[in-house]
Amino acid sequence: MTGQGPASVPLAATLRAIVTLRLVSVAAFTVEAAVLWLGPERSAAALRWLPEAPPVRATIAVLLLWGCAAVATRLWLASHDRIARGHVLAQLALDLGALTVALGLAGGPGNPLAALYLLPVLAASPLGRRPQALIGAAAIVGFGLLMVAYDVAHGDAARSGLLHGIYVALVVLGASAAWLVQQLVTAVARNRAEHEQLRDATIQDQHLAALGTLAAGAAHELGTPLGTVNLLAAELPHMAPEEQKSAIDTIKREVERCKDILHRMASPEVRVSALSARDAQPWFLCELQDELDDPDGVKLTFVATAATRELRGTTTLARATLGQILRELVTNAAEACRRRPGSRGVAVRIDVDGDDGVIEVEDDGAGMEPAVAAMVFDPFYSTKPEGQGLGLGLYLAKAQMRQLGGELELQSHPGRGTKVTLRVTLRPPDPTKLLGPMTGLGR
Repeated sequence: MTGQGPASVPLAATLRAIVTLRLVSVAAFTVEAAVLWLGPERSAAALRWLPEAPPVRATIAVLLLWGCAAVATRLWLASHDRIARGHVLAQLALDLGALTVALGLAGGPGNPLAALYLLPVLAASPLGRRPQALIGAAAIVGFGLLMVAYDVAHGDAARSGLLHGIYVALVVLGASAAWLVQQLVTAVARNRAEHEQLRDATIQDQHLAALGTLAAGAAHELGTPLGTVNLLAAELPHMAPEEQKSAIDTIKREVERCKDILHRMASPEVRVSALSARDAQPWFLCELQDELDDPDGVKLTFVATAATRELRGTTTLARATLGQILRELVTNAAEACRRRPGSRGVAVRIDVDGDDGVIEVEDDGAGMEPAVAAMVFDPFYSTKPEGQGLGLGLYLAKAQMRQLGGELELQSHPGRGTKVTLRVTLRPPDPTKLLGPMTGLGR
């Protein structure tokens, strides 16, 4: 697996942090060398803890290569989506090697910048315990090599003993810091996992609550017609022939009403996930016009921009689902227009904005008060008389949009009308798969 460490920390973020630490290290060595090379004697005397001035050419060459490696890594990172753990380990090993060479040129283990050995060890924390232990061992080996080289070159027993003490302290400090950071990373990963479990449990509870609400709505809506059917069926044997015929017609109407209720309550939200957008044939967004019928007594205006007839206006989203959402919105808009005399009708406008499809349904009907507009997406909330609607249309339309990865927004003003905006990513298909002529180019 690539792209994630054991603690679920993105490796790309870790690699970016390593590049930043590398640039900090290069800057630190550059400032130190500049002070030793260019600073006045008084400044040099005040900074006696600094090592002797390093060789100019070799130091500049090492720092330039180290800095160029940082830039190259950043450019490589920008062009790669997947980062393997081995890539990060290689970058840390590069930093340890460059740090060891730079310290070897600038005073060896006595240079205060030897503390920079801790940075690669800490940066390896997101990789897990074993990779971090490997980097820590490499840092200890690098510092040990500097110690051996210093002992061979100088043979200063007193200073060598001090450096050995620093060496032990650095090892203990590095191990302690690495352990602490690893514990923090593990704790963050555990908290994240618990949060995801809690979120999943909350979603399941919401689904169960919605199912209970749906069941209650079904019982309420079906209770009246089924009660009528039961009553008439029991009285049929005692009715006259003409009354029986009338009763049978009534039973048929009530059965049809039950069928209509069940059809509307068949949650489209369940069906959306079964409609695979990847397997669907691409189609032009302007073809949604074919999904609409003129509402009775209300003028419908359909406008599809030129972009919806071009390649960028194609999509593999479920056309039937988008059409169903659009029909629901147009039906509601037409109903609002009927309640306001003098209404000019419903306008549907479809456009493409970047990678998104934008569908607007606007009417100049009765409009809604803010309190009502805030509740229209609640299940079983309806402004229609009882028996004329379940109050599930907008609720399911919004649920469908979420399933498709889109969003639905509503703006309404009393006496002025309502505007509903749908926005969804089109996910344009491969041009080689675009088949069939364009249809439905506007009304």
